[in-house]
Amino acid sequence: MTNLNEKTSPIKGFSITDVSHLSIVELIMLQILLRHGRPVIRHNLYNEVSQFLESEKKKVTSSINFKDLTPSGQKFYKFIQSKKKFSSSSLYNNLENLEKKGLVKFNRINKERVESVEATEYTEILNTNVLKYIIKTGLLMVEQNRLLTDVIKKVNELIGRKKLGTMLFIWFDNFINFESINVSHSITDNLFLLSKKEVFENVVKYGLHNIQYTSLFNDTIRESDNFFDAVLIPYHYKNANLYGMTKSTILKEAVRITKNDGVIIIHSFIDFPKIEHPFFNIFLKQVKDVYTGIIFYTEEEFRKELAGAGAKNIEIIEHKGHLYGLGRK
Repeated sequence: MTNLNEKTSPIKGFSITDVSHLSIVELIMLQILLRHGRPVIRHNLYNEVSQFLESEKKKVTSSINFKDLTPSGQKFYKFIQSKKKFSSSSLYNNLENLEKKGLVKFNRINKERVESVEATEYTEILNTNVLKYIIKTGLLMVEQNRLLTDVIKKVNELIGRKKLGTMLFIWFDNFINFESINVSHSITDNLFLLSKKEVFENVVKYGLHNIQYTSLFNDTIRESDNFFDAVLIPYHYKNANLYGMTKSTILKEAVRITKNDGVIIIHSFIDFPKIEHPFFNIFLKQVKDVYTGIIFYTEEEFRKELAGAGAKNIEIIEHKGHLYGLGRK
């Protein structure tokens, strides 16, 4: 397969919305073509796709317990038991669609009859970027949300009570993690959010009420000294800033506005371990390519960040690849 020059590669301009109209079957076909690495007879490709779909269906039906199904379970069971078969004409139509988009190449006899089909240099780009999207917005975000409860429990232990009076959640990204907001909201009477204005407006639009918006003025957070019981800062963003304030400056402000018996929590990730494995190396590379905007920290670096901001009684917790720094005023 031809390697694209970096200047002509469309990777940087690729968006998941560009391929939102592609079907699951078309993505499977592209993956199978990549696996072959050479031209494939169309009918052979049809047989391979059909066998794959059928085998996957059998795996699902054999692994699910269909006893005492809920109404939604009954509908799902009926759906996967449907006898609709993937036809060769469907595959040929799918291939025509993909060929028009430059994702497959037809090899023809006498410029008319298609003899075989193969992947193009853009097939791998497409599959790689779809995988990156799934990793970024699905797998890792879900795993991170599962661990939020563990962190909240630790915060409660340090503070000595199950519910906080006031808590500030600081968010640098353009897209909010709503599960983080929900969990934070459940443990405090008054939740404040410091973010870009449009992010807070989206939170309100999604129906998350009883959250107050705070702001910055002259590099200062609006609230007075000793105001919050806890301040939570996702600290893993590499180039994080809010209206010109860096995260280290905001961390100093977080210490100022936290009560004497309160706690400041920062979060990041530890770096990936050095692994030489043909499968894991591929996945780890994909994750690093996705999260280019993330900075990894060591325990000592986290301790220095908190100490430099004026925090005391610092405790660093490593939990399943996550790194949490907790400091007192």
